[in-house]
Parts: sequence; structure tokens; C-alpha cells
Amino acid sequence: MNAPLRRLALGTALILAAACGRSDGRTAGASAMTPVDRAVAVARAIQARPTAADSILAAHGLTRDGFDALLYDIAADSAWARTYTEAIR
Repeated sequence: MNAPLRRLALGTALILAAACGRSDGRTAGASAMTPVDRAVAVARAIQARPTAADSILAAHGLTRDGFDALLYDIAADSAWARTYTEAIR
């Protein structure tokens, strides 16, 4: 598995694990969806064209580390994690 797909798989696994955890009571409003929508768009684009991962990330204003940080932020919030997980199915 190449590096971009490995990162995507790791991020997805982290989010799935977080989705199984307890919610901290926060709700996902319209502004809270922005990071999830961004991560979903990037993940779908990388899945479709894994060899173009770096250019896809750049087009979304991200680096590999930035995308990892975005996924970790989403994984830390159970509502965001559920939304992301449902969106990429």
C-alpha cells in the first residue's frame, strides 16, 4: 500500500475508533461541518487518484501533516467522526 493510501487508512481507522467512543456533548452545527466536508473531499479525491495525492492536498491548502492533523481533529470529536465515517462509506 502506498503512503497516501496508508495515511488514509490510518485516518479512517482512527475516526472509526473515535466514533465508537462516548460523545462529549458537543453538537455538529453548520460551522462544525466545514472540517468534515474538507476531509471527505480530500479523502475521496485521493481514493480516486492516489498517485496525485500531493497535488490534491495542495489544491485543498493542505500538506500530508496538515491532512493528518485534520483527521486527528475529526477523530477527537465523536459527532464529527460519525459524520465523516458515514460520508466516506
